[in-house]
Amino acid sequence: MSIAHSIVTDHRGRIFHQPAAGGGACFILELPVVSAEAKPPPPVVPAQVPAQSARILVLDDDKMIAELLGEMLSLLGYSATVCHSAPEALELVDRQRFDLILSDFRMPKMNGEEFYRQAIGKKPELARRVVFLTGDVVNEETQAFLRSTGNPHLSKPFQLARVEETVADVLRQSGAGKVVMSVNWVTSPNLRS
Repeated sequence: MSIAHSIVTDHRGRIFHQPAAGGGACFILELPVVSAEAKPPPPVVPAQVPAQSARILVLDDDKMIAELLGEMLSLLGYSATVCHSAPEALELVDRQRFDLILSDFRMPKMNGEEFYRQAIGKKPELARRVVFLTGDVVNEETQAFLRSTGNPHLSKPFQLARVEETVADVLRQSGAGKVVMSVNWVTSPNLRS
């Protein structure tokens, strides 16, 4: 739902729930009407692509969110590795270099706080390069942890433009660039349908 909300909002529309007569869920999407004569805005094309690639690990147990973020980052010119489990993400951190990690906060087996502590234990340079994704921003413990790291977080549902801005800011502060346009899908065998 956070993905749909973000897309609809970006197009100046709205999405809402309406009870379904036969059970289940019914969601209404309202988008503004555009006349046939209206010209579409010009495509957004990066002015210049730096020579260095920024490698980003996307960790979220919600496959749809993780894959959407991976695709979006790829379209922005980043090299994204998508992962759905914190223990598997720690293995990737051991084996590969990442310039940034987007990490869900509430996950089964290992939450974002535990993942963060273990990841920076392995590679301390990642301490300021983790952006947390959470829908749990009212929880006092979550807020205390986010404040203690000083790292940015993105509240779900998040706006894709905000994700783009936050990623660019963190990479700029860390001195990383971007270029390679590929996504590597990493899934745990026990998570496959």
